[in-house]
Amino acid sequence: MYRQTLIMPRMFRRTARSLGRFGLLALLLLAGTAGLAAAAPLGVATIVQGDVTLMRDAGKFALSEGVRLQAEDIIEFGPQARLVSIEFSDGAMLYLGAGSRVLLAPHLAGDRSKARAYLLAGWAKLVAPTGVDAMLASPLADLGGRDARVVLGLVSADRAQVFAEHGEWQLHSAAGNTALKQGDFATVGTRGKPETAARPTPDFFQALPRPFMDTLPARAKLFEAVNPTPKPLAPITYADAQPWIDAETALRRGELARWRPLSRDPGFRDGLIADLKTHPEWEPVLFPPAPAPSTRKP
Repeated sequence: MYRQTLIMPRMFRRTARSLGRFGLLALLLLAGTAGLAAAAPLGVATIVQGDVTLMRDAGKFALSEGVRLQAEDIIEFGPQARLVSIEFSDGAMLYLGAGSRVLLAPHLAGDRSKARAYLLAGWAKLVAPTGVDAMLASPLADLGGRDARVVLGLVSADRAQVFAEHGEWQLHSAAGNTALKQGDFATVGTRGKPETAARPTPDFFQALPRPFMDTLPARAKLFEAVNPTPKPLAPITYADAQPWIDAETALRRGELARWRPLSRDPGFRDGLIADLKTHPEWEPVLFPPAPAPSTRKP
């Protein structure tokens, strides 16, 4: 094992040099691939329909059924993707629908640190089984509940809609907390209190992903004996990361360490510098202050 520790970095360096100007990102992708199984999994992807990308460490991978998922994994839907089902180790389930961009187990402060996922865009349905607490975060609204099912959808920069399908949920927004009981529907904007109603609107039901209307069976046991390695696609570019790097302030700061290794790549660094006004917390990382002069006498 000790001999491998000495040899592997040299192998990565030779590979990086052979790949020209993409060398550093390729090196980080290789390092991420080597460590895919290192962290304890949060759960497993049990349904994957369509072209779905997994972003982990420095690499993009093709998500497939049976892949174990880890904290800070990002799942992004391609144009033809329809559904992803994630089953957590404690029995909670998360379904993602068309257009989804989600970060698992984000680094957020306070009560938000309990969030299973952060939905930046798209659709999510969170199922909290008996005795299990579950929280889902998003730019405009966070949801917490137990023994319940909730749908968070049509998430964008200025609106989110919530349907409490079963049980009771607490909706947390900039306007405060709102209790939702079974059947309640809420629309959350950037200003004012959430607008609530006794049932969802017809437009919401029309847009709702069809699989969300069904009770999908648990499938995690089917993958207990298999542990597929996701297929590498490409290194992560600044354009891939930019929506997350420029997200809400709390998420940007909490996830800065996740992106920091990529800032060593010249192209990634150039992107960070060009957009520095939208993520000012990166300034001391990109331009660290000079060390204070020594006060020691010769």
